[in-house]
Amino acid sequence: MRTEDWSFVQPRARPIGNLVAMVKPDRPDLPLAEWIVLALMAERPSHGFAIAALTAEGAEIGQFWYISRPMVYRSITRLVERGLITAVGAEESDRGPQRMIYATTRSAKTTVSRWLSEPVVHLFDVRAELTCKLLLLRRRDASPARLVERQRVVIDGIEESLRAKEHAGDHLARAIYAWRLEHVRAARRFLDAVDVDSARPAVTAG
Repeated sequence: MRTEDWSFVQPRARPIGNLVAMVKPDRPDLPLAEWIVLALMAERPSHGFAIAALTAEGAEIGQFWYISRPMVYRSITRLVERGLITAVGAEESDRGPQRMIYATTRSAKTTVSRWLSEPVVHLFDVRAELTCKLLLLRRRDASPARLVERQRVVIDGIEESLRAKEHAGDHLARAIYAWRLEHVRAARRFLDAVDVDSARPAVTAG
């Protein structure tokens, strides 16, 4: 079988209503670690040590997507170079030198808000990028409803593309199609669970 016959491994872009599911909008092309650091700094001015505490193993973000402290500081350097964050002060530390505090620019805050509302375009990004977006929305006390709704549209498009090919090719191709369709169903169950959980009223103590 020729390489091009394996196009089912990655569904191609196609418009779905008003949403072009596989085309990135006009925004910075950042790796996930930098998006997370930028989104956390968009909440409030902060320094690398505080961000790294959130992305450490077992921490609020780090238990799902770990970012090491060196990677956090490298991400900060790159975000400064891109003009997305800027130094606004320093904080004294009893454990070493001063900690530089950074804040996002106004346009970067808008960019982060837009990114948090965008669905992921590949199934393999549900586990990491979509999960992190949901965690970051929760930190903002923001509803995930719009993101979940848009993600369903993308998932439906991926399923439609796979359904059109699931009986084509040899036994291995059909097995891979079936495997990918299981991932589609798992993603849909995940979105259902997020929808149910976000609709529950908050429980207060007392």
